[in-house]
Amino acid sequence: MRNSYSCAPSKAQDKEIRRLKKENDFLEEASAFFAASRLKSTKTNV
Repeated sequence: MRNSYSCAPSKAQDKEIRRLKKENDFLEEASAFFAASRLKSTKTNV
């Protein structure tokens, strides 16, 4: 029994996947930045 996920993604799906990957990369960088920023501020406030 085959599911619909075994088919190759359509162009629209491929475009959406690329967009989501870019968004995810951006959010990972932003998260790392704010985590470092928060660590830095807790060190200076102690």
